[in-house]
Amino acid sequence: MKVFYTVLKVIAALAVVAGIVYVVATYGDRIVAWAKGLIRNCKNRYFCASADGDISMEANELDFEG
Repeated sequence: MKVFYTVLKVIAALAVVAGIVYVVATYGDRIVAWAKGLIRNCKNRYFCASADGDISMEANELDFEG
């Protein structure tokens, strides 16, 4: 039984890897566009620190909903 469970674990791991490869191959361009959008949004909303170490943040009209 020990060998059987080991074989099942290996098959399950291969199925997971195959699933990840399939998702990346199918939706890779959408994943890249989503990630670029996150980075662009981060830069636009001043959530990222600048290269000189200045982390001061300024509020603008988009920061408040009320």
